[in-house]
Amino acid sequence: MVEPRAGEGSSGPIRPEHNRPVALGVLAQQSGLRLDGADVEVSGATLRAQDAGAGYLFAALPGDRTHGARYAAQAQAAGAAAVLTDSAGLELVRGAGLELPVLVHEQPRTVLGEVSSRIYGDPSAKLTLIGITGTSGKTTTSYLAEAALRAAGRVVGLVGTVEIRIDGTVVPSTLTTPEAPDLQRLFAVMVERGVDTVVMEVSSHALALGRVDGTRFAVGGFTNLSQDHLDYHKTMDEYFAAKARLFADGSPVQAQQAVICIDDEWGGRMTEVVAAAAESAITVSTTGPADWSVLRVLRSDPGSQTVLIGTPQGAELEMTVPLPGAYNVANALLAVAACAAAGVDAAEAIAGLARVAVPGRLQKVEGGQDFLAVVDYAHKPAAVEAVLATLRRQTSGAIAVVLGAGGDRDTEKRPLMGAAAARGADLVIVTDDNPRSERPADIRAAVLAGARQVREGGEIREIGDRREAIAAALEWAGPGDVVLVAGKGHETGQEIDGVKHPFDDREVLAELLAAAPTGTPAPLRVLLADPTADIGRARMLVRELVESAADSGAGSAHRGAACAHRTWVVFGEFDDGQGRDENIRCLEHDGLGRQIVRLAVDKVIAVGDTVRAVRALHQGAVMEGSWGDEAVLAPSVDGVVELLRTRPDEAPAAGDLVLMSAGELGDRLLAYWRDEVGLTVEVLTR
Repeated sequence: MVEPRAGEGSSGPIRPEHNRPVALGVLAQQSGLRLDGADVEVSGATLRAQDAGAGYLFAALPGDRTHGARYAAQAQAAGAAAVLTDSAGLELVRGAGLELPVLVHEQPRTVLGEVSSRIYGDPSAKLTLIGITGTSGKTTTSYLAEAALRAAGRVVGLVGTVEIRIDGTVVPSTLTTPEAPDLQRLFAVMVERGVDTVVMEVSSHALALGRVDGTRFAVGGFTNLSQDHLDYHKTMDEYFAAKARLFADGSPVQAQQAVICIDDEWGGRMTEVVAAAAESAITVSTTGPADWSVLRVLRSDPGSQTVLIGTPQGAELEMTVPLPGAYNVANALLAVAACAAAGVDAAEAIAGLARVAVPGRLQKVEGGQDFLAVVDYAHKPAAVEAVLATLRRQTSGAIAVVLGAGGDRDTEKRPLMGAAAARGADLVIVTDDNPRSERPADIRAAVLAGARQVREGGEIREIGDRREAIAAALEWAGPGDVVLVAGKGHETGQEIDGVKHPFDDREVLAELLAAAPTGTPAPLRVLLADPTADIGRARMLVRELVESAADSGAGSAHRGAACAHRTWVVFGEFDDGQGRDENIRCLEHDGLGRQIVRLAVDKVIAVGDTVRAVRALHQGAVMEGSWGDEAVLAPSVDGVVELLRTRPDEAPAAGDLVLMSAGELGDRLLAYWRDEVGLTVEVLTR
């Protein structure tokens, strides 16, 4: 993992350490600009005067309320060497007595992307760039693709709503897609740090405003389209047209290869856009024929699902998605197809999906309660409907949903969100989301009106304070019920009247659950493996462990303030009695250890340090993950018990999930946990 550079996330934007300066005259010639002033060199670009560095080009764009050229003096003081602006901006710069060289274009935003790209050496051309657009699923698909690419050995960058990551290092993000100078600077940093492939969410605003201009997309993926952002795009056709810039003929950001989900009518229309560009789209569908399709469902559990998929080559592959909901199968299939289009082996991509964790997307919050509590980012009518339908299929209990709508955004979707909530939930609590500059009561009234049109009376409540609304839903829930807190997902603040207050649904939910009266402690759950089973059965049980962990939110994929439960594997040697060659058994055990790590199990204990196969199991885990102390080699069954006694803080605890060999090892550990530690142990059967 790459270490953060000094100052990242605190004092300013990250910058490439080595960037060759470019002369203004060259930029003017290449991009059709007029140069007013001296022909100096620039080595960076920014839209924010305060972020200008030595030798930077300050992009001073006209705005609705003011002109960016009014901040040219501030940019110069920060180190800017030149300005890019329009004729009005040039007058403001010269009127302020500034002698900075100025590049002039009457629509500077339209050339900012290309100019920024050239300043930073056209960095996206040196990367395999996968762009994901659509209304819902961009974030989840991007995380799934990132996990798939990393499993295939790629060094990956991620640019998205929740965060920006450079080979695992988080970089702060404020927009779904950064402005053009920030994006090109980020790509340049990624190139310097050895990234070879980038997955990024591409919003409709970014496409319409030219934020991704100057970017070379190797693959463009389309998820779906439903109502959102009509405050900006006005109509669904305009909204679709913005998304289509990633695929349309003549577009400066047209992807070299299009991968389109055709599960809705808009996907079909997008394939027509690709065809009009004399290109061929790779199609994806979970409901019908396509290049990549779901042939049938093999297994469906509350926290994961396994399907058989068909590939363009006619092969059939098993794909496990560690997320609930049919729409997440579509997201996963699109991610795999996009990775395959980028040159990744499909089987390797599918194997990587097991390690994905998407913050704020159906994220379980555990506090020992006897009902399910989840946080989800659903803030559009179709998304609210889809997540409630998913939860309904998972429970026989009642469902409560806490939701609101954002202020200063698409007002038409508010009653539609209320209606979707009323159709899918037994209790609807309408609360505040991010009111921004609007009157919160007016927003709630619109959501409530939609809910009451669907259901007169009944369990529809209005509680403006979001924390109190969540608390009311938790107080209402009984055993086997579900509480969904929707709308904000991964967000860590609530914007009210221009001020962003700290507020994280996941943390608030966890705090309220922790403060609630405690009942019976969660049991230690144990899955037993027959020691006479073969390696193939052991591999299947590891996958079952991961699926069970996903159901309850346990494991490293769900780690955070909301959950601290861990997953464990305690294995000895697997010998099916067939007298197989010892070297073959060692290779198989080595592969098993590597699989355990790839599936993000937290702790592994290999039992029997005198057995070569067991040592191979331990070595495989260490080599795959470089875990150190987290992969332990114990001499014997008694050695395991002694290890757990001497390191109680690093031993299985209530709420954890353990997969271990039955027989002597299983009997001894079960007795230790029940009799000596006093844990309630639940043995899971398959």
